[in-house]
Amino acid sequence: MSDYVITLQDFLPLGATVLELQQPQKRAAILLADIDGDQQDELIGAYRYEERNYILILKKHDSQWLPLKHIEGRGHGIFDLRVAPITENWVNTLIVGWQIDNMHAQLDLLQWTNGGMLRLPTNNIIYSKLEVEDMPDQFGKDGQYELAIWMHDTGDAYKVDVYRFSEGELVRAKDVYPYYFKKVAAYYEKLLQTNDFSYYWYYLSDAQRKAGNLEQNLSSIDKALSFRSPYPSKEQLLEKKQQVLSRLTHARTNGQTVIDKKRGDITGDSFRETVYLTGSMTERSSYWEDITLNILNKKVDLYEGFSLKETVGYNPRLFLEDFTGNQLDDILVVIDTGESECTVNAYLFTFFEGEMRQVFDSEEYNATTDYKINYEDQYKVTIVSSVPQKKYTLDLMYKDKEYLTEIYDENGILKEAIEGWVEPISGLYPIDFSGDGVYELVALQEIAGRYQAEALGYVQNILKWDGREFVTERQSVIIFGEKVDLK
Repeated sequence: MSDYVITLQDFLPLGATVLELQQPQKRAAILLADIDGDQQDELIGAYRYEERNYILILKKHDSQWLPLKHIEGRGHGIFDLRVAPITENWVNTLIVGWQIDNMHAQLDLLQWTNGGMLRLPTNNIIYSKLEVEDMPDQFGKDGQYELAIWMHDTGDAYKVDVYRFSEGELVRAKDVYPYYFKKVAAYYEKLLQTNDFSYYWYYLSDAQRKAGNLEQNLSSIDKALSFRSPYPSKEQLLEKKQQVLSRLTHARTNGQTVIDKKRGDITGDSFRETVYLTGSMTERSSYWEDITLNILNKKVDLYEGFSLKETVGYNPRLFLEDFTGNQLDDILVVIDTGESECTVNAYLFTFFEGEMRQVFDSEEYNATTDYKINYEDQYKVTIVSSVPQKKYTLDLMYKDKEYLTEIYDENGILKEAIEGWVEPISGLYPIDFSGDGVYELVALQEIAGRYQAEALGYVQNILKWDGREFVTERQSVIIFGEKVDLK
């Protein structure tokens, strides 16, 4: 990088010096990285001039480096200079740690926008060590990087937390705790091999708790309590022990697993809530019991659980879209009732007047639909819908001869009266037909003939919110095509 140091120095004021990073090895505080999203690297360097720190960004035009931005920094040195896509637009953020003393740095986050370089809010975070990584939750990585903040306490012990940039601010990324705090626990386990101190056992217990290992957490608290002068205090450790015992009791009685997870602004507070479906696994791996809807509001760190009418089934899933036109994310839950996905139970919730309300129930909807299915002479079937009042006629001539001769005589007359029926909803899908950001519900109901396996087609209802309830905006019947030989 020596050539880039020379290039950077050509643009510095007389008497300025390029700052040096000390970790992991001593080197000039410069890097090449794309920070404006144009797929071309900029040259970024930190320097000191007249007792102040600065960042200089150079951009290449026609093989020539030109100054793009000077930014005044903080502190008297530099801990970190790196980039990572930490915001939700996945454009690299410039991450700087300005040294304020030998053990601490102040976090600085700089984001390129159309209006220039924007300094993101950091909650005035001071840290001793920093790790930046795309950390996986139980559903994997999402391309947005998290920040692990290590703040020195005593000895080689650190207070650790993990943050994510969301809705314009840094918030605790608790969904990746199980992944990252396993690494933190391993750090303290290694320390304890040669340094048996109460404060290391305390921080090990904290990491185990955040990683979800409650039994190990309890054991480490007991080890911390075994010292003559336990850290941070005997009273605090006993209080934490009681909290762990309560959580263990709750976990053992519930034994619930996260089935599906989505994030969206449910309440209109401009913060994205995390919505979970949880349930208990059974011996049939695809079948779930005790299915519950849960909402985590990160702004106030509060969980809320909502009971569903039917709490068992297959393949439970979530959809977060605006179905009611309130410009918020409503919650649609769909659960298959059988492995063959014949019918579904579905519920839709919206935030209204300060509380969550259920505004759609598939069972209630099924009870309001009424269809008459009758086989007619001359190989016809009529479907009559009561709401809306419509009639459809199906032609059965595409059926094979064996099928038709079972039902009709040689003149196309019914041998006996036959009635079919329409099944409950077998599929419910969100689609924004008009492209206005408000989604409709597409409800499919199978038309059965003489018996359930004899499907004749589907009734399709497009359901739209009218301000009070979901009503049928339009209805159609879907039929199966006849096989043809195009050779």
